[in-house]
Amino acid sequence: MTVSIIIKTLDDEKRIARTIECALKALPDGEGEIIVTDLGSRDRTIEIASAYPVRLAQIARPARFRSGAGSQLGYQYARHDFICLIDADMELDQAFLSEAIAFLERHTRTGGVTGHIETGAAYGSSFMPDRRIGAVDQLAGGGLYRRRAIEEIDYMADRNLHGYEELNLGIRLRSTGWKLHRLDRRFACYHERDPRSRDLLLQQVKTKEPFGIGELLRAATGKPYFYRLLRALPELGILALAWSFMLGSILLVATLPGVTMPAIIIAAGLGLVVAVTSLRTGRLKTGLYMVIVRFLQAIALPVGYITPRRNPRSWIESRLLGEPDAEVSRDADQATDAYDTAMAKSAR
Repeated sequence: MTVSIIIKTLDDEKRIARTIECALKALPDGEGEIIVTDLGSRDRTIEIASAYPVRLAQIARPARFRSGAGSQLGYQYARHDFICLIDADMELDQAFLSEAIAFLERHTRTGGVTGHIETGAAYGSSFMPDRRIGAVDQLAGGGLYRRRAIEEIDYMADRNLHGYEELNLGIRLRSTGWKLHRLDRRFACYHERDPRSRDLLLQQVKTKEPFGIGELLRAATGKPYFYRLLRALPELGILALAWSFMLGSILLVATLPGVTMPAIIIAAGLGLVVAVTSLRTGRLKTGLYMVIVRFLQAIALPVGYITPRRNPRSWIESRLLGEPDAEVSRDADQATDAYDTAMAKSAR
Protein backbone atom coordinates (compact mmCIF):
# COMPACT_ATOMS: atom_id res chain seq x y z
CA MET A 1 0.00 0.00 0.00
CA THR A 2 1.28 3.44 -0.90
CA VAL A 3 0.64 6.96 0.29
CA SER A 4 -0.44 10.32 -1.14
CA ILE A 5 1.25 13.26 0.62
CA ILE A 6 -0.78 16.46 0.37
CA ILE A 7 1.10 19.73 0.89
CA LYS A 8 -1.15 22.78 1.39
CA THR A 9 0.37 26.02 0.08
CA LEU A 10 -0.30 29.75 -0.13
CA ASP A 11 2.58 32.11 -0.96
CA ASP A 12 5.23 29.73 0.38
CA GLU A 13 8.10 30.35 -2.03
CA LYS A 14 10.64 30.50 0.81
CA ARG A 15 9.68 27.10 2.23
CA ILE A 16 8.09 24.93 -0.44
CA ALA A 17 11.32 23.49 -1.88
CA ARG A 18 12.52 22.18 1.48
CA THR A 19 9.07 20.78 2.29
CA ILE A 20 8.87 18.87 -1.01
CA GLU A 21 12.41 17.53 -0.67
CA CYS A 22 11.66 16.18 2.81
CA ALA A 23 8.38 14.67 1.58
CA LEU A 24 10.13 12.90 -1.31
CA LYS A 25 12.61 11.34 1.12
CA ALA A 26 9.74 10.26 3.39
CA LEU A 27 7.84 8.24 0.75
CA PRO A 28 8.11 4.55 1.79
CA ASP A 29 10.57 2.89 -0.62
CA GLY A 30 10.10 5.92 -2.86
CA GLU A 31 6.58 4.77 -3.75
CA GLY A 32 3.54 7.03 -3.74
CA GLU A 33 2.85 10.59 -4.81
CA ILE A 34 3.09 14.17 -3.62
CA ILE A 35 0.25 16.57 -4.36
CA VAL A 36 0.88 20.28 -3.88
CA THR A 37 -2.45 22.08 -3.47
CA ASP A 38 -2.24 25.81 -4.07
CA LEU A 39 -4.93 28.19 -2.81
CA GLY A 40 -3.99 31.13 -5.00
CA SER A 41 -0.31 31.95 -4.48
CA ARG A 42 0.92 35.17 -6.03
CA ASP A 43 4.62 34.51 -5.53
CA ARG A 44 6.94 31.83 -7.03
CA THR A 45 5.46 28.89 -5.10
CA ILE A 46 4.07 27.13 -8.19
CA GLU A 47 7.18 27.86 -10.27
CA ILE A 48 9.43 26.33 -7.61
CA ALA A 49 7.20 23.33 -6.95
CA SER A 50 6.95 22.53 -10.67
CA ALA A 51 10.67 21.71 -10.72
CA TYR A 52 9.98 18.61 -8.59
CA PRO A 53 8.20 15.31 -9.45
CA VAL A 54 4.89 16.33 -7.86
CA ARG A 55 1.29 16.87 -8.97
CA LEU A 56 0.18 20.52 -8.78
CA ALA A 57 -3.49 21.22 -8.09
CA GLN A 58 -4.57 24.85 -8.01
CA ILE A 59 -7.90 26.22 -6.88
CA ALA A 60 -9.90 27.91 -9.63
CA ARG A 61 -12.75 30.37 -9.67
CA PRO A 62 -15.53 30.42 -8.56
CA ALA A 63 -14.03 28.54 -5.60
CA ARG A 64 -12.69 30.78 -2.83
CA PHE A 65 -9.79 30.42 -0.44
CA ARG A 66 -10.43 28.38 2.68
CA SER A 67 -7.81 26.41 4.61
CA GLY A 68 -10.17 23.43 4.59
CA ALA A 69 -10.27 23.59 0.80
CA GLY A 70 -6.56 22.84 0.60
CA SER A 71 -6.90 19.42 2.22
CA GLN A 72 -10.06 18.51 0.33
CA LEU A 73 -8.54 19.66 -2.96
CA GLY A 74 -5.64 17.26 -2.49
CA TYR A 75 -7.97 14.44 -1.49
CA GLN A 76 -9.91 14.88 -4.75
CA TYR A 77 -6.82 13.94 -6.73
CA ALA A 78 -5.17 11.47 -4.33
CA ARG A 79 -4.79 7.95 -5.72
CA HIS A 80 -3.51 5.85 -2.83
CA ASP A 81 -4.77 4.01 0.24
CA PHE A 82 -3.24 6.40 2.78
CA ILE A 83 -3.42 10.20 2.82
CA CYS A 84 -0.81 12.31 4.62
CA LEU A 85 -1.53 15.99 5.32
CA ILE A 86 1.22 18.53 5.96
CA ASP A 87 1.59 22.30 5.65
CA ALA A 88 4.08 23.99 3.37
CA ASP A 89 6.24 25.13 6.30
CA MET A 90 6.76 21.62 7.70
CA GLU A 91 9.53 19.04 7.29
CA LEU A 92 8.08 15.54 7.33
CA ASP A 93 10.13 13.04 9.35
CA GLN A 94 11.80 10.64 6.91
CA ALA A 95 10.83 7.46 8.79
CA PHE A 96 7.34 8.43 9.98
CA LEU A 97 5.19 7.12 7.14
CA SER A 98 6.54 3.57 7.18
CA GLU A 99 5.94 3.29 10.91
CA ALA A 100 2.52 4.95 10.70
CA ILE A 101 1.33 2.68 7.87
CA ALA A 102 2.47 -0.38 9.83
CA PHE A 103 0.50 0.88 12.84
CA LEU A 104 -2.67 1.39 10.79
CA GLU A 105 -2.32 -2.07 9.27
CA ARG A 106 -2.19 -3.57 12.77
CA HIS A 107 -5.09 -1.46 14.10
CA THR A 108 -7.87 -1.77 11.56
CA ARG A 109 -10.33 0.59 13.32
CA THR A 110 -7.85 3.45 13.61
CA GLY A 111 -8.57 6.03 10.93
CA GLY A 112 -5.56 8.26 11.41
CA VAL A 113 -2.22 8.52 13.19
CA THR A 114 0.26 11.30 13.90
CA GLY A 115 3.24 12.01 16.12
CA HIS A 116 5.04 14.90 17.79
CA ILE A 117 5.45 18.17 15.91
CA GLU A 118 8.53 20.20 16.82
CA THR A 119 7.43 23.82 17.05
CA GLY A 120 8.41 27.19 18.39
CA ALA A 121 6.89 28.46 21.64
CA ALA A 122 4.23 30.57 19.92
CA TYR A 123 3.09 27.74 17.69
CA GLY A 124 3.08 25.30 20.55
CA SER A 125 0.88 27.35 22.84
CA SER A 126 -1.62 28.42 20.19
CA PHE A 127 -2.05 25.66 17.69
CA MET A 128 -1.21 22.36 19.41
CA PRO A 129 -3.88 21.94 22.09
CA ASP A 130 -3.57 18.15 22.26
CA ARG A 131 -0.15 16.58 22.86
CA ARG A 132 -1.32 13.31 24.42
CA ILE A 133 0.24 10.01 23.41
CA GLY A 134 -2.30 7.36 22.45
CA ALA A 135 -5.96 8.11 21.65
CA VAL A 136 -6.59 11.73 20.61
CA ASP A 137 -9.55 13.82 19.43
CA GLN A 138 -7.84 15.18 16.31
CA LEU A 139 -4.58 15.00 14.38
CA ALA A 140 -3.75 18.65 15.07
CA GLY A 141 -1.07 19.86 12.69
CA GLY A 142 -1.45 16.97 10.24
CA GLY A 143 -0.93 13.24 10.08
CA LEU A 144 -1.64 10.07 8.12
CA TYR A 145 -5.24 9.04 7.38
CA ARG A 146 -6.75 5.83 6.07
CA ARG A 147 -8.65 6.42 2.80
CA ARG A 148 -11.34 3.89 3.71
CA ALA A 149 -12.18 5.90 6.84
CA ILE A 150 -12.48 9.13 4.85
CA GLU A 151 -14.71 7.45 2.27
CA GLU A 152 -17.14 6.46 5.03
CA ILE A 153 -17.72 10.14 5.91
CA ASP A 154 -17.93 11.27 2.25
CA TYR A 155 -15.28 14.01 2.27
CA MET A 156 -12.03 14.84 4.00
CA ALA A 157 -12.05 18.53 4.92
CA ASP A 158 -14.91 21.00 4.91
CA ARG A 159 -14.25 23.48 2.11
CA ASN A 160 -16.14 26.17 4.07
CA LEU A 161 -13.70 26.33 7.00
CA HIS A 162 -11.02 28.99 7.44
CA GLY A 163 -9.60 26.95 10.31
CA TYR A 164 -10.15 23.99 12.64
CA GLU A 165 -10.47 21.56 9.72
CA GLU A 166 -8.50 18.88 11.62
CA LEU A 167 -10.92 19.08 14.57
CA ASN A 168 -13.91 18.91 12.22
CA LEU A 169 -12.43 15.87 10.50
CA GLY A 170 -11.54 14.19 13.80
CA ILE A 171 -15.01 14.70 15.26
CA ARG A 172 -16.70 13.28 12.16
CA LEU A 173 -14.41 10.25 12.08
CA ARG A 174 -14.86 9.46 15.76
CA SER A 175 -18.64 9.89 15.51
CA THR A 176 -18.67 6.96 13.08
CA GLY A 177 -16.54 4.72 15.27
CA TRP A 178 -13.04 5.41 13.94
CA LYS A 179 -10.15 6.07 16.33
CA LEU A 180 -7.26 8.52 16.10
CA HIS A 181 -3.83 7.93 17.63
CA ARG A 182 -0.63 9.82 18.38
CA LEU A 183 2.61 7.85 18.36
CA ASP A 184 5.45 8.66 20.75
CA ARG A 185 7.76 9.73 17.94
CA ARG A 186 8.30 12.72 15.68
CA PHE A 187 5.91 13.39 12.80
CA ALA A 188 7.34 16.65 11.48
CA CYS A 189 8.91 19.96 12.45
CA TYR A 190 8.38 23.53 11.34
CA HIS A 191 11.06 25.27 9.30
CA GLU A 192 10.82 28.27 11.60
CA ARG A 193 11.22 26.96 15.13
CA ASP A 194 10.19 30.19 16.86
CA PRO A 195 8.28 32.51 14.50
CA ARG A 196 7.61 36.06 15.57
CA SER A 197 4.23 36.77 17.10
CA ARG A 198 3.74 39.65 14.66
CA ASP A 199 4.14 37.28 11.71
CA LEU A 200 1.68 34.83 13.24
CA LEU A 201 -0.84 37.60 13.75
CA LEU A 202 -0.47 38.76 10.15
CA GLN A 203 -0.97 35.18 9.03
CA GLN A 204 -4.17 34.94 11.08
CA VAL A 205 -5.51 38.07 9.38
CA LYS A 206 -4.37 37.00 5.91
CA THR A 207 -5.96 33.54 6.10
CA LYS A 208 -9.05 34.77 8.01
CA GLU A 209 -8.56 31.96 10.53
CA PRO A 210 -10.48 33.79 13.33
CA PHE A 211 -13.70 33.04 11.42
CA GLY A 212 -12.99 29.32 11.78
CA ILE A 213 -14.72 28.69 15.11
CA GLY A 214 -18.01 30.22 13.96
CA GLU A 215 -17.85 28.26 10.70
CA LEU A 216 -17.04 25.09 12.63
CA LEU A 217 -20.04 25.50 14.92
CA ARG A 218 -22.30 26.23 11.95
CA ALA A 219 -21.09 23.07 10.19
CA ALA A 220 -21.92 20.94 13.26
CA THR A 221 -25.28 22.53 14.06
CA GLY A 222 -27.99 19.89 13.92
CA LYS A 223 -25.45 17.06 13.64
CA PRO A 224 -25.32 14.22 16.22
CA TYR A 225 -21.76 15.17 17.17
CA PHE A 226 -22.55 18.83 17.99
CA TYR A 227 -22.25 18.47 21.77
CA ARG A 228 -19.10 16.39 21.41
CA LEU A 229 -17.65 19.29 19.44
CA LEU A 230 -18.57 21.77 22.17
CA ARG A 231 -16.66 19.65 24.70
CA ALA A 232 -13.66 19.65 22.37
CA LEU A 233 -13.57 23.46 22.19
CA PRO A 234 -12.28 24.90 25.49
CA GLU A 235 -11.69 28.13 23.54
CA LEU A 236 -15.41 28.85 23.78
CA GLY A 237 -15.08 29.65 27.48
CA ILE A 238 -12.25 32.08 26.73
CA LEU A 239 -14.26 33.69 23.94
CA ALA A 240 -17.21 34.08 26.31
CA LEU A 241 -14.90 35.98 28.67
CA ALA A 242 -13.73 38.14 25.75
CA TRP A 243 -17.33 38.99 24.88
CA SER A 244 -18.05 39.78 28.54
CA PHE A 245 -15.06 42.12 28.61
CA MET A 246 -16.16 43.90 25.43
CA LEU A 247 -19.75 44.27 26.59
CA GLY A 248 -18.56 45.47 30.00
CA SER A 249 -16.35 48.05 28.30
CA ILE A 250 -19.29 49.32 26.26
CA LEU A 251 -21.36 49.53 29.43
CA LEU A 252 -18.64 51.53 31.21
CA VAL A 253 -18.38 54.00 28.36
CA ALA A 254 -22.15 54.37 28.27
CA THR A 255 -22.67 54.87 32.03
CA LEU A 256 -19.59 56.64 33.41
CA PRO A 257 -19.22 60.38 32.80
CA GLY A 258 -16.40 61.53 30.59
CA VAL A 259 -13.86 59.43 28.71
CA THR A 260 -10.84 59.32 31.00
CA MET A 261 -12.16 57.04 33.75
CA PRO A 262 -13.65 54.37 31.44
CA ALA A 263 -10.44 54.40 29.38
CA ILE A 264 -8.29 53.87 32.49
CA ILE A 265 -10.45 51.00 33.74
CA ILE A 266 -10.51 49.29 30.32
CA ALA A 267 -6.75 49.72 29.84
CA ALA A 268 -6.09 48.32 33.33
CA GLY A 269 -8.29 45.33 32.57
CA LEU A 270 -6.52 44.66 29.27
CA GLY A 271 -3.14 45.00 30.96
CA LEU A 272 -4.14 42.43 33.57
CA VAL A 273 -5.34 39.99 30.90
CA VAL A 274 -2.12 40.36 28.91
CA ALA A 275 -0.01 39.95 32.06
CA VAL A 276 -1.78 36.74 33.11
CA THR A 277 -1.57 35.29 29.58
CA SER A 278 2.11 36.22 29.31
CA LEU A 279 2.88 34.45 32.57
CA ARG A 280 1.17 31.32 31.29
CA THR A 281 3.00 31.38 27.94
CA GLY A 282 6.32 32.59 29.31
CA ARG A 283 6.68 35.53 26.91
CA LEU A 284 5.15 39.00 26.79
CA LYS A 285 4.90 39.10 22.97
CA THR A 286 3.27 35.68 22.88
CA GLY A 287 0.82 36.68 25.59
CA LEU A 288 -0.12 39.85 23.70
CA TYR A 289 -0.52 37.86 20.49
CA MET A 290 -2.78 35.32 22.21
CA VAL A 291 -5.02 38.04 23.67
CA ILE A 292 -5.39 39.79 20.30
CA VAL A 293 -6.23 36.51 18.56
CA ARG A 294 -8.89 35.64 21.14
CA PHE A 295 -10.57 39.01 20.73
CA LEU A 296 -10.45 38.62 16.94
CA GLN A 297 -12.01 35.17 17.26
CA ALA A 298 -14.74 36.48 19.57
CA ILE A 299 -15.66 39.23 17.11
CA ALA A 300 -15.46 36.91 14.10
CA LEU A 301 -17.43 34.01 15.64
CA PRO A 302 -20.97 35.28 14.87
CA VAL A 303 -19.89 36.41 11.40
CA GLY A 304 -18.43 32.98 10.65
CA TYR A 305 -21.55 31.29 11.95
CA ILE A 306 -23.94 33.17 9.65
CA THR A 307 -21.71 33.04 6.56
CA PRO A 308 -23.47 31.08 3.76
CA ARG A 309 -22.10 27.58 3.22
CA ARG A 310 -21.47 25.54 0.11
CA ASN A 311 -22.06 21.83 0.07
CA PRO A 312 -18.86 20.35 1.59
CA ARG A 313 -19.32 17.23 -0.54
CA SER A 314 -19.21 19.15 -3.81
CA TRP A 315 -16.21 19.11 -6.13
CA ILE A 316 -13.78 21.98 -5.56
CA GLU A 317 -13.26 23.96 -8.73
CA SER A 318 -9.61 23.44 -9.67
CA ARG A 319 -7.07 22.56 -12.31
CA LEU A 320 -4.13 20.18 -12.47
CA LEU A 321 -1.16 22.19 -13.73
CA GLY A 322 1.12 20.71 -16.33
CA GLU A 323 -1.15 17.76 -17.15
CA PRO A 324 -3.48 17.07 -20.10
CA ASP A 325 -7.06 18.22 -19.57
CA ALA A 326 -5.84 20.44 -16.75
CA GLU A 327 -9.11 22.29 -16.29
CA VAL A 328 -11.36 20.32 -13.96
CA SER A 329 -14.10 22.66 -12.85
CA ARG A 330 -17.71 22.64 -11.75
CA ASP A 331 -20.44 25.13 -11.08
CA ALA A 332 -19.89 26.25 -7.48
CA ASP A 333 -23.59 26.40 -6.81
CA GLN A 334 -24.30 22.84 -7.90
CA ALA A 335 -25.59 20.88 -4.90
CA THR A 336 -24.60 17.25 -4.56
CA ASP A 337 -25.92 14.83 -1.97
CA ALA A 338 -22.75 12.75 -1.97
CA TYR A 339 -19.11 13.13 -2.90
CA ASP A 340 -18.73 12.80 -6.66
CA THR A 341 -16.66 9.61 -6.76
CA ALA A 342 -16.94 9.25 -10.54
CA MET A 343 -15.37 12.65 -11.14
CA ALA A 344 -12.76 12.05 -8.47
CA LYS A 345 -11.70 8.75 -10.01
CA SER A 346 -11.43 10.32 -13.46
CA ALA A 347 -9.17 13.05 -12.06
CA ARG A 348 -6.95 10.55 -10.28
